[in-house]
Amino acid sequence: MLKRYTTLEAAFIVLMAACGIALKPVVGPMARLIGSALFIPAGAIAGGIYMLWPLLALLVCRRFGTALLTGIIEGTVILVTGLYGSHGFLSLAIYVLPCLMIDAVYLLVRRSGRGWALFFPPAAGNVTGSLLVGIWIMRIPAVPLLASLVPAFFFGGLGGILAAGLYRVLTASFPQFSGE
Repeated sequence: MLKRYTTLEAAFIVLMAACGIALKPVVGPMARLIGSALFIPAGAIAGGIYMLWPLLALLVCRRFGTALLTGIIEGTVILVTGLYGSHGFLSLAIYVLPCLMIDAVYLLVRRSGRGWALFFPPAAGNVTGSLLVGIWIMRIPAVPLLASLVPAFFFGGLGGILAAGLYRVLTASFPQFSGE
């Protein structure tokens, strides 16, 4: 994280944070619609889309702390502007800690060379975010909270697979984003 980011990398990180914020008003209602039909918490579903942006920034920059930086930008913008999904100062922790988890789990799976391994960093991030919201904001009892973590893991992992596909498309079109 101490290595400097290039201007292109910094712009990409900000763009990924902006995508995460901009899609919240669109993804949230759709996730509530799907979640109510399937009896799954909407945040667990929407988290798959929310977690793909920090992972995509991490795949491009290939530096520990990139997802964390994306989360700091998102949380700060949400806190300062009071946009969709603001929970006051808890917003910083709710946005930053899942992104830190993405960074940490990515350290464990990055050397595997397997595309499916990218399932796990956003899955862990989504579980962390669902856990934080369930405990701090919604105050969900333990058993329903633990039950909600299963779909959070699954949908977060799907966001990772989607991020891997987007990364392949991005690097095929723009080789400067290959992260090497």
